[in-house]
Amino acid sequence: MANNATLSTAEEAWVEVLEQMEDELARLRRCALDSEELFELPTSWSPPENVGPLPEALAPRAQAVFTEMQELSVVLKDRRDETARQLRAIDSVPRSGSPTAVYIDLLG
Repeated sequence: MANNATLSTAEEAWVEVLEQMEDELARLRRCALDSEELFELPTSWSPPENVGPLPEALAPRAQAVFTEMQELSVVLKDRRDETARQLRAIDSVPRSGSPTAVYIDLLG
C-alpha cells in the first residue's frame, strides 16, 4: 500500500512540475511574439528537486513539453537574430551632432 501512495505522490509532484513548465512555455511563446515582453524572459532555470524519477505514465506528456521547448527554441533564436540585425543596422548609422532625423530602409 505504501508503494501506491508513493507512486501517487510522485505522479502528483511531476504533474505539478509539468503544469508549471507548460505554463512557462505558453508565456515564452507569447513573449516571442511581443517585443516588449521579450525583455521579461527568464534568464535561468533550475530543475525540480525531490520529485524522483518521472513516472512512466507521464512520459508522453513530458515528451510533448520537450518537443515544444525545441520548437520554441527555434522561434526565440529567430527573434534573437532579427534583433541582432536591427542593432547592427542602428550601429551602422553615423552619429553626428545634427538634430536631423535619419531613416533606415531595412527592406531595400
